[in-house]
Amino acid sequence: MAHRTLHTTPFPFILMLYILSINAETSDNAKSLYTKLFTTDAYNKHVRPIQDQTQAIDIDIDYHLSGILDFDEQGEKLTTSGYFSISWNDYYLQWNPSSYGGLDFLFVPQDNIWKPDIALKNSVSEFKGLGSTFLYVQIDPSGRVKWYPYMILQSTCSVDITYIPFDTQSCSLKFVAWSYTKNEVLLTEGTSGIILNEYEENSEWKIVSSSVDTLTESYEATVIFQITLKRKPLFYVLNIIVPVIMLSILNACIFVLPAESGEKASFSITAFLSMAVFLTIVASTLPQNSDSVSYLGIYLELMAGISTLIVIITLFELRFYFRDATVDPIPKWLIRFQVIVQVIRCSRRSQVNPIENQVNPIKNQVNPIENDQNDDGKSDVTWKNVCNAIDFVLFWIFLLLIFITTLSIYIISSSF
Repeated sequence: MAHRTLHTTPFPFILMLYILSINAETSDNAKSLYTKLFTTDAYNKHVRPIQDQTQAIDIDIDYHLSGILDFDEQGEKLTTSGYFSISWNDYYLQWNPSSYGGLDFLFVPQDNIWKPDIALKNSVSEFKGLGSTFLYVQIDPSGRVKWYPYMILQSTCSVDITYIPFDTQSCSLKFVAWSYTKNEVLLTEGTSGIILNEYEENSEWKIVSSSVDTLTESYEATVIFQITLKRKPLFYVLNIIVPVIMLSILNACIFVLPAESGEKASFSITAFLSMAVFLTIVASTLPQNSDSVSYLGIYLELMAGISTLIVIITLFELRFYFRDATVDPIPKWLIRFQVIVQVIRCSRRSQVNPIENQVNPIKNQVNPIENDQNDDGKSDVTWKNVCNAIDFVLFWIFLLLIFITTLSIYIISSSF
């Protein structure tokens, strides 16, 4: 029995030592370590924390993007929110964990240690460094410092309005250590670049891709986070494109309105003014950019031009409508045009003997122009008939023109 006891006693003894080792990380250990690092060793936050001052400190930086708060296209400004994961090695903040009860990390206010003065180089608002005074950094025994500053950033972003509302925009966030050259502080991309684990979707923009790159061509090292955004076009389609198409179709319907109503001219001008007012409203929402022209703007201008052309044609057409064919004879080519339109519409002018027309329809179609002339050789076609034929043709021409223009602009804009 004594032999068995001799072999079983070490296990509870080892367990007791393990429990004591866990409870050894006390506040006194943290205080002692803090005193040693910042009082005894006289840590100086103004000195770069590297033993060989001729060498550069490597700063790893990742960006955890939380959301896109705003994209001001007219001001060419992108507002984003998120926090950074920044780490580096501090030679003067190292310790032996066993000497301090196994303490394996320490939290220190960010302003108590040296840190790189990283700032957004292409900032729109105030120029300031990352972080706030109430933030802490985490330090491990090897001197590895981890810093997680949260920031709301406003950066410049050049906007290409060519394919609005089916456009894709590429924006960059450029960060530099402002006071140091690349020989003193070398910013490098981290392991993940832009991290989207906590990203919340934007109602207007969708992230297509993201990347990170480091530029060391100049005297300073620059980390560039690139974000590619694609617009969600539903708002523009429902509130701009569809109403413009409706107004354009309404303009074409002017040729359906009879001239006898006396409202044809007023209707065409009212439709044109409605289009003009709507275009003014739309133009105020588009980015004011002279470097490129949007296909949407071209489309709106084309629709306005079509509306202007319809008004001009309508006014000239009304002058011909009320002419007297006996005073102002109708040219033969217009008579032929009117007859062809009648044949196309399958609504030939009614004859005196419809039964005879049904008996010998081929005879009546041999020379339709002769059927439109009376016994004196004069045409029975009036200016009213000619204008009605013109209305029929112009209605389908402009309707087809609106359709082709809309389809072409849509294909060009959405294919990129």
